[in-house]
Amino acid sequence: MSKRTVAVVLAIGLVALMVVGCATTGGKDKKSIDKTLADWKAALEKKDIDGVLLAYSEKFTSDRGGGKAEMKGFLTNAKEQGYLDGAKADMTKAEIKIEKDTATVGPVELSSNAGSLTVDLTLKKDPDKVWRIVASSGS
Repeated sequence: MSKRTVAVVLAIGLVALMVVGCATTGGKDKKSIDKTLADWKAALEKKDIDGVLLAYSEKFTSDRGGGKAEMKGFLTNAKEQGYLDGAKADMTKAEIKIEKDTATVGPVELSSNAGSLTVDLTLKKDPDKVWRIVASSGS
């Protein structure tokens, strides 16, 4: 697995981590998004891959291809190789924009032992009304 690929996966997993403090409007939806991301952050810091994946919708797709199952494999491999060590997310430039049942977050600057990457996330309300990550893109 290349360092760039690991950085992209890490980015997908970490983008939402620091969203909790970003300014936005949306009241109840913002609180729900913040909860999803805070739970995700706690799981990631414990390297609990299954816990991290709770923040992903079954409809998740990456800009690099693949869905939630591929994300699980990628994160598991990244964890085993130590690429989740030293992960940091800089959300100082990120904005959360909520429009109906879709939220966008970005840009988020991520770094880890594998390198750095800037990413954007898209979250949507699943049928159970929980906001989950449905898409990600990185550069």
